[in-house]
Amino acid sequence: MTRRGQRSIICVAIALVSAPLFAQSSSERIDQLEKKLNDLTQQVQAIRTELNQLKGTNQAAAAAPAPSGTESEDLTKVETVTAQPSVNAQQANPTNEQPQTAMTDVQPIANMSNPGASKVFNPDTSVIANFSGKAGRMNPYEFPGGTRATMQLEEAEMAFQAWVDPYAKANFFFSVSPEGIQVEEGYAQFVTLPYDMTAKVGKFKEMFGKANTWHTHVRPWVDQPLVIHNFFGDEQLADSGVSVSKLFPNSFALVEATGEVFRGDAPGIFEAQKESDLSYNGHLKLFKDITENSNIELGSSYARGTTPVAGGTNQFGGVDVTYRWKPLQQGLYRSLIARFEGVVNDRADLSKNLKGFYTSLDYQLAQRWFTGVRLDRSDRFGSGRADKGVSATLTFWPSEFSQLRGQLRRTSYGDVQRTYNELLFQLQFAIGAHGAHTF
Repeated sequence: MTRRGQRSIICVAIALVSAPLFAQSSSERIDQLEKKLNDLTQQVQAIRTELNQLKGTNQAAAAAPAPSGTESEDLTKVETVTAQPSVNAQQANPTNEQPQTAMTDVQPIANMSNPGASKVFNPDTSVIANFSGKAGRMNPYEFPGGTRATMQLEEAEMAFQAWVDPYAKANFFFSVSPEGIQVEEGYAQFVTLPYDMTAKVGKFKEMFGKANTWHTHVRPWVDQPLVIHNFFGDEQLADSGVSVSKLFPNSFALVEATGEVFRGDAPGIFEAQKESDLSYNGHLKLFKDITENSNIELGSSYARGTTPVAGGTNQFGGVDVTYRWKPLQQGLYRSLIARFEGVVNDRADLSKNLKGFYTSLDYQLAQRWFTGVRLDRSDRFGSGRADKGVSATLTFWPSEFSQLRGQLRRTSYGDVQRTYNELLFQLQFAIGAHGAHTF
């Protein structure tokens, strides 16, 4: 027999022997797959039965009527409920495997709070401290009866602001100083009046010029301009009354007119002799954009009341001009503000009018550095000569909540013909949420 024939016989024998073994192995695999398939089918049926029971429970709870008791549901009470598996589920799922919960059965409860209501009980609160000092020759003429302290916490302003309702906002500013605490401003502001009108009722600074309306921490200088200091004093022109403003929008410029009526009691400025001696103030402002980088604001003011001494008429007239430059691309690092304000005082107890003005220029050197100069000239009540002053400032803002400022000033007082050179410094720091002031 040839070798090829022997090989053929061996291959046939191997095939006859391995065929039953292969068939036996395939049969066992098929049995195992059928068993696994049956197990999976039972698990699916158990899960489906459990889901049907859960859906039936939710539908029954939704259809159940609400309790008729007078007590409301306490949503703040949280209870933990342990789910008990049903008997059918235990029988259908003997391995105690937990099925996945259907996300479509979860019903969240919307319990949104009203942010406006919370402001009524939690107004925006802030405290702004003004620490100041001086170096140089003692100046007894700036403050009658006293001098500027070498170092002191000059003022701490506490502010409380919140919406009373959708129609009015309350603003309270308390000034805490070594002399005590007083209400600097406290008024309700109505901003939703028809015909583009707004109103204020309470005690507030009169809308006369620009510098008179500023709080201490808003001023770009440590001190006040001589004309504001000599004419209106440290407390500035403020009283209790009613103010109404109206906007007149047009294609040329933004125009705002303000009319105010006050009780007529402003210390050292107006003093009502009888109940009908009210004081009045009017202000007209025009604002216009010159270019996309600059704008100009023009204002005129007139105030009238009763003089504290002779009981005659005390009148003030003023004009103010403000030019602002702030480029869009470099606004964080470069800006400029130029100001001018002039005031005339016509008093019944004087034979001539008192005049005064200041002009200033403030320039931004870098993101946190500012410098400026200011020129002053003002008559003083009871003096035949005018006071004059010149000063330069340098301001650094570590952040929006604090600032450091130094001011070198030279002041000449006309009635005594004396000149004082002083270096003033100031540290201001704030905590809390303080609303923006008028632009």
